[in-house]
Amino acid sequence: MQYKQIIFDVDDTLIDFAATEDFALKSLFNRHHWELNADLQKQYHSYNQGLWRQLEQGKLTYEDLSEMTFHDFIKEHFGLEIDGKKTMDEYRSYFGQAHKLLPGVEDTLKFAKKAGYKLTVLSNGEKFMQNHRLELAGIKDYFDLIVTSEEAHYSKPDEHTFDYFFSRTEIGPNETIFFGDGLQSDILGAEKYGFDSIWYNHRHRRNILNLHPLFEVDNYAQFVKIMQNNFEKAY
Repeated sequence: MQYKQIIFDVDDTLIDFAATEDFALKSLFNRHHWELNADLQKQYHSYNQGLWRQLEQGKLTYEDLSEMTFHDFIKEHFGLEIDGKKTMDEYRSYFGQAHKLLPGVEDTLKFAKKAGYKLTVLSNGEKFMQNHRLELAGIKDYFDLIVTSEEAHYSKPDEHTFDYFFSRTEIGPNETIFFGDGLQSDILGAEKYGFDSIWYNHRHRRNILNLHPLFEVDNYAQFVKIMQNNFEKAY
């Protein structure tokens, strides 16, 4: 077996991020009687993704993101001055309740565990929230190690995040493969750190960074087939 350890991302790799964001955003807006239509929801998604890209690039801190996300968005679209951190905390409380798994996740974890891989998580997120959501989803016990950017004090793709992760596991990068949806966080992070990855591109995005994951898949059945073929290129 070429690899002994698989690292999984959480949001939009294990748990459906679109469904989670939809639930959390609608819950927050309903609570405050802010009107939310499909167009505004799309604007929020693009805006939020932009902030997370800045976080991954080191242009924002997690605290910056927490304070400005809703403060700036609500001010721009509703002309209201709100407490950004308090509103983000409320949003995250709703976010933490959502845990819809993407298709094929649990069957794949069962297969990988039975095959002898050490299964781990590395997520750009909060320790309590990500652990809680994995537990609610019924998959937390599959993982031997769960690491978040809150604990590492850095976010993927920063190499310090991976320094911290590998300090917590006895298996090194040369025997590890990363499975994640995030081109600019998971795949870039693994490539910069010098170990292999599989891009779970179920949203069918373009490889704008010209990165080189070992495989690109758009469903979990393809990932299982890769494992069955011991990660050989011809499968």
